[in-house]
Amino acid sequence: MANKKKVLGLILELNPPHYGHKYFIDQAKEIVCPDYTICTLSTSFCMRGTPSCIDKWQKAQIALKLGVDYVFELPSAYYLQSADAFCRESIKILAKLDVTDIAFGVELDNLSKLEKIVDIMDSDVYNANLRDFLDKGSSYSSASLKALIECTNDEEIINNFALPNNTLAICYLKELRNYPHINIHLVKRIDNNYYDEKLGDSLISSATSIRNAINNNDNYISRVIDKDYHYLKEAILNEGLYALLKYQFATHDLAYFNEIIGVSEGIQSRIAKFIADKNTLEELANNVQTKRYSLNHVNRALINIILDNKKIEEESYLRLLAFKKDKKDYLNKLDKKIKELIFSSPKDKQSIILDYELRASKIFDIISGLNTYIDEYKAPIVLGSEQDE
Repeated sequence: MANKKKVLGLILELNPPHYGHKYFIDQAKEIVCPDYTICTLSTSFCMRGTPSCIDKWQKAQIALKLGVDYVFELPSAYYLQSADAFCRESIKILAKLDVTDIAFGVELDNLSKLEKIVDIMDSDVYNANLRDFLDKGSSYSSASLKALIECTNDEEIINNFALPNNTLAICYLKELRNYPHINIHLVKRIDNNYYDEKLGDSLISSATSIRNAINNNDNYISRVIDKDYHYLKEAILNEGLYALLKYQFATHDLAYFNEIIGVSEGIQSRIAKFIADKNTLEELANNVQTKRYSLNHVNRALINIILDNKKIEEESYLRLLAFKKDKKDYLNKLDKKIKELIFSSPKDKQSIILDYELRASKIFDIISGLNTYIDEYKAPIVLGSEQDE
């Protein structure tokens, strides 16, 4: 029987969980007034191609404390791809779980104008202009903006087109056109910008500024949700990743990397060119990037090489990482075929994508010094009723 309750779907990375996330979740729930709130969650790494500064089990637990009722895993093999793939797979998982509503953060809280951008990007004129600017040597981001300007004189659309939350929102909206029954809600970002590098005066600071504060031993504790957790320095995690990357290039010829997710157009040759004489993973990535390869694309390719994630076509799974005990009845409301797809322990599922995810956990433990892999077989996390929290 179809679920007639209101079910809110969210897409989270929580790197690290901070008060901006609390604001977003609180606002989304206030708008929708859902009976259940479900999220997909990135795990040991993140979509921009970096290691997470907090382990995935702690993230899942904090998501529950922030008001989510069910946390489902977004496999690393999907979020370590393009923004389109990240958004597509997240929406697919939420749609299978029968969400009625989806909310996401934006800089431009005007749904009609964001939908207009999607319309423009689907047009033949835009795509012809895009190819033309790319052929003339513009980077993809620059060519995209130039192509958009050829199609509209709306200053608000032009000024908001390339902002990071809006970029993801556009990708979400593209995919959501396949699910017209899902209601869409926007939550405007407040008090900070995505690229802010320093902690601001507000309790809500950007994840970028918090990660920088962690790296620099600055006092960031007031800005994160879990104040007892020992947050990991991205620079130290990257040291371990760089050693593993060098090992991959020392033990494989360049042709081997053609099968790795995100490796195309000879990017491995540029990596091999610089890997011997660069001191850090960040320095390497900055040298590998070109107009053809954005920095995020390079970083994702590097992580996929380290994780040995080969290109594969496989449907995403439905793995439950955590849930609230007092909301456990939700699963009973799902279609029988969907319920049969949901699992928690890797012992209950055969999947190449899941194998990739387990390998990602092992690599994360190597670079972090943690021992989270054992928790893969203890899942899911169950939080008691709200009165017990």
